Amino acid sequence: LVNYNFQDDGITFITLNSPPVNALSKGFISQLHKAILEVKENEMARVLILSSSVKHFCAGLDLKEQDGMDEKAAALSVKKVNACYNDLASLQIPTICTIHGAAMGGGAELSLCCDFRVMADSAKIGFPETGLSLIPGAGGTQRLPRLIGISKAKYWIFSANHFISEEALEDGVVDFLAADDELLETSIELAHEFLKNAPLGVKSAKKAIVSGLEFPLEEALMKERDAYNSTLNT
Repeated sequence: LVNYNFQDDGITFITLNSPPVNALSKGFISQLHKAILEVKENEMARVLILSSSVKHFCAGLDLKEQDGMDEKAAALSVKKVNACYNDLASLQIPTICTIHGAAMGGGAELSLCCDFRVMADSAKIGFPETGLSLIPGAGGTQRLPRLIGISKAKYWIFSANHFISEEALEDGVVDFLAADDELLETSIELAHEFLKNAPLGVKSAKKAIVSGLEFPLEEALMKERDAYNSTLNT
């Protein structure tokens, strides 16, 4: 369901491989979480590229599996998805998500956990949950407004629309577009831009950026100073 590969240059690949649409079943999430924890524990990993080997990136929750659950089981299932996503979002190294086909609902939320999103020209992305009397419950209502602003995030979520790549780029949901047959190559080129720099410097910079967003500027600058000082004697 999920493949994990590590290269000697420090690029790590997690490849979603659960035909036909990488639906977020319990087994799929368990394997994805395990792969993310392997990346976390691999001190030689310097960049993560998250991609899919099937037609779509990820279509979201496995609704057939959800239909068979009672309320308690469904809540536990979403809790496990959140734990998995949170561990991806908290990785110290740069993370790049490559999106082709469709990234919908929980699939779109999965992409938001990465530092960068590279989207194929023909791909689509969206949050259809409100059309199903649900909400994006795996971080979408929190990560999306932090990424693109409150008003745009509300429109994306309230409308439940599917957005094409140009719209996603314009609104800031994705960072780069690539031709369909150049998607992974573009992500690898981006990874090499980070690999040329000092690993500790990149990790410390990411830590300072992410941790600082949670505090007022004065406190955030202190977080930056702490991160800076941690690199001085290395």
